[in-house]
Amino acid sequence: MNRIFTLVAFLLMATAGFAGWDDGRLSITSMSVNPVRVMVDGRQVQVGNREFQISNLNPGYHRVQIYAVNNNNNNNKRRGIFGNNRDELIYNTNVNIRRGMHTDIVVNRFGKVFVDEQAIDNRNDDWNNRDDRNNGGWGNDRNNDGWGNDRNNRYQPMDYQKFQQLKQSVERSNFDDNKMELLRSVLPNNAVSAQQVKELVQLMSFEQNKLELAKYAYRYTTDRNNYFIVNDAFSYGTSKTELTRYISSYRD
Repeated sequence: MNRIFTLVAFLLMATAGFAGWDDGRLSITSMSVNPVRVMVDGRQVQVGNREFQISNLNPGYHRVQIYAVNNNNNNNKRRGIFGNNRDELIYNTNVNIRRGMHTDIVVNRFGKVFVDEQAIDNRNDDWNNRDDRNNGGWGNDRNNDGWGNDRNNRYQPMDYQKFQQLKQSVERSNFDDNKMELLRSVLPNNAVSAQQVKELVQLMSFEQNKLELAKYAYRYTTDRNNYFIVNDAFSYGTSKTELTRYISSYRD
């Protein structure tokens, strides 16, 4: 009997140890002339951008809805490519996100939707240590090495190990607003370098959220003279211009 309990306990610990490392990934790319609006499980996750990605999505069925956004809703003289003046639902399906698989949904230039899938090839990440309960949590540092009590290093950027833990926790968040909420609770007490900001910005899915994070993190950056490298994380020149304008007018 003891052997059975020992075996069951071992299997439970092994299962917990591997939980999350091979969750699914969903990406949506639009090549249509119309921007798209995307909802996942009833939650709007993207508007206007041509592509986005959700990592670490729990395996199972997720409701994915894609709308073609008509920018001429107030102009009856012009109609979108789908022939009406309202956002048109072009895809509405329960998508099976399989463990360890990347599901890619593509909207072509004519509004047709195609779905493909392949295995995720990023197994070198350290997924086994992503449980916040093992690293003290972000705001409750019972072991004196959590993110909430690093005030002694306020003017030094996070060391490599702590920054990698932070990145892993950010990556585990499915949506940009959750990532921002986490970073807003961490950065005020944990300074970062310009290179670290760049890497965090690259974890955001949407351009406007990348810009918001870049602006927010500037005040907590130790080497602001190197902040120009953050521009490499942007896809559009307008974001670089806006960040430069923000920095030039910033006052501590």
